[in-house]
Amino acid sequence: MPTDPSATRPAAPWALEARLRSRLLLMLVGLWLAGALVALIGLREGTGAVLDSALAETAQRLLVLPEAALDNAEDYTVAGGMREDDEYVIYQVFDAAGHLRLRSHKAPQAPLAPTAADGMSDHGRWRVHTLTRVDGQRRVHVAESQARRGQVLWTSGLWLIAPLLALLPIAALVLHLVLRAGFRTLERARLALAELSAHEPRHVSVNDMPLELQPLLETVNSLMARVQMLVDAERAFTARTAHELRTPLAAARAQAQRLLKDATEAGFGDKAQMLLRQLDRITTLATRLLQLARIESGVALRREPVDLALLCRVLVDEFAQARRTGKLTLELPEIAPMVQGDVDALGIALRNLIDNALKHAGAAARVSVRVGPSCVSVTDNGPGVATEELARLVRPFERGTVVADGSGLGLSMVEMIARQSGARLELRSPVQGTSGFEATIRFAAAA
Repeated sequence: MPTDPSATRPAAPWALEARLRSRLLLMLVGLWLAGALVALIGLREGTGAVLDSALAETAQRLLVLPEAALDNAEDYTVAGGMREDDEYVIYQVFDAAGHLRLRSHKAPQAPLAPTAADGMSDHGRWRVHTLTRVDGQRRVHVAESQARRGQVLWTSGLWLIAPLLALLPIAALVLHLVLRAGFRTLERARLALAELSAHEPRHVSVNDMPLELQPLLETVNSLMARVQMLVDAERAFTARTAHELRTPLAAARAQAQRLLKDATEAGFGDKAQMLLRQLDRITTLATRLLQLARIESGVALRREPVDLALLCRVLVDEFAQARRTGKLTLELPEIAPMVQGDVDALGIALRNLIDNALKHAGAAARVSVRVGPSCVSVTDNGPGVATEELARLVRPFERGTVVADGSGLGLSMVEMIARQSGARLELRSPVQGTSGFEATIRFAAAA
């Protein structure tokens, strides 16, 4: 059944700060626009009431004009002494017979509203207030342009929205600074969690942490406690297993040595010698497997200052026979380099590198251990291996072309220890011409 590619496609990474900032800005814009809309509706109602009141007041003033003012009007327009301008309000005054007695400059000759009941009404593009005197001798129409009212409302709305457009970039910057300052308080939690990947499982302090993060950190602490229990159980099992295996293997080897002595006298020395070699091989393999189990449990994740020069000096002294014959040499710098790691795990790694070099380089080869500022190299002048075979050698139970005793786990364990120690294993062959093999553990930085 075909699967949907989108179902297995990893989700695109996203930033919480950017998401919060964008959503807060959208909320701010939405609230501002909603507030502006409510204010605009209220302004429309309030402005309309005020303007309608002004029209009514103007109509009342026109109703009480003396007749003399109407008789002196020229061409029914307002009396002389006043010039034309942009009129937002126009008016008409009619007598009881419906004759136009007075009008503003831009008022039409025809009535602005039908001669109907008094009050406010809309006619075309005008908002008209009609008022009739009590004796019925005069009717007044006072009107205001609807377009002018709309323009006032749109201008008011623009002034309500314009500050938002001007302040939006400033609000985005302020939100960015506030959110960044808030997320900066989480840096200690991030560093504490990052250290968990490089140290033994331990608890993360929740003191002075934000309340929102404390449940997460408590969950992490609970997980680390369970991991610690598993690691301790595995290490205890490894230690007990090593002890239990060494005892019967040592007893079997002692019996094989006694058998070899008796078998030599009886003429079965070769078979007894073969049995002894097989027991030695089983002992070596068991030791490697137990070391591998210990490494896989994370022994090299611990961090402490390690003197590389002192460690290499101690390890080289373990190969006393090779040291006396000059087959194994040690080169140390004048200043002892310090690195961060676990001394036992690094000892296992370097011991394996030296042992591999002595076994696989050949009887006449020379092995050199050199310590640098932040690295240690084990080099031999043996036959080496093909360059394309180097990557294969770090896999478990993979061996080179040289026939020699070994479990095929040495370089695999060294690579795992280097990775857990924050270092890397570099293999190089040939070293000079067509021969030689070099293994280097290179640390990220000197302590």
